[in-house]
Amino acid sequence: METELITITEYCFKYDIEPSFIISLEDSGIISLTIVNSEKYIHIQQFGELDKYIHLHYDLQINIEGIDAIRHLLQKVDHMQQEIQELKNQLHLHQ
Repeated sequence: METELITITEYCFKYDIEPSFIISLEDSGIISLTIVNSEKYIHIQQFGELDKYIHLHYDLQINIEGIDAIRHLLQKVDHMQQEIQELKNQLHLHQ
């Protein structure tokens, strides 16, 4: 299966955002970019997350540090929800 990529330039033009925003997300470790022939590309699998970050930044005026904090908190919530589900499953087995 071939990985689908889009250049930062194309993505930013399509969604009317600044390329520096994408680079800042990469610099902060929030997203990963791929370099091919000295041009940076975004994995298509990251589009959903990137859409959230664009909304947080451009619509809600949240800076990169805030986006990173929100991302970490959402990951913790997701982990806790998984733990709760596992505990419910275990409890159900013992009833």
